[in-house]
Amino acid sequence: MPVPQNFVTEYGFRAHGPGYITPAEARAWFADLKPRVLALEGKPFGLLVDSRTQKANPPETQEVIKEAMVWLRSHGMERSVVVLDSTVALIQILRLSKASGVYAYERYLDALKDPDWEAKAVDWIVRAIDPDLPQPAQKQAR
Repeated sequence: MPVPQNFVTEYGFRAHGPGYITPAEARAWFADLKPRVLALEGKPFGLLVDSRTQKANPPETQEVIKEAMVWLRSHGMERSVVVLDSTVALIQILRLSKASGVYAYERYLDALKDPDWEAKAVDWIVRAIDPDLPQPAQKQAR
């Protein structure tokens, strides 16, 4: 599997981490992201993590992800979204986010159940529109 990749976006960063991620790959991903975050000099940012096709990861990888969550939050990450298509991966990331203290700032979208996941992810990151809450109905044009 390729090392998860980070991309700069208008709201901060987008990480793509498909498949099974080894501890070395997780460390390489985090090492790549750290200087990008530090370059923001404390400015707030958001993070979209595209974890579609990711299944359960080994405990060592989970520890690196947990460390990254805490570090990112302490370095300006306001909100994040993890996009998944696996119940096992969802359970794993929920446990990590609660253990790391970022649960309140992170949302989880199931790409298999929600074809509009990307728009909802960006709305959460940029506009704080919570995808877990019912949204007001749009007014009809007359």
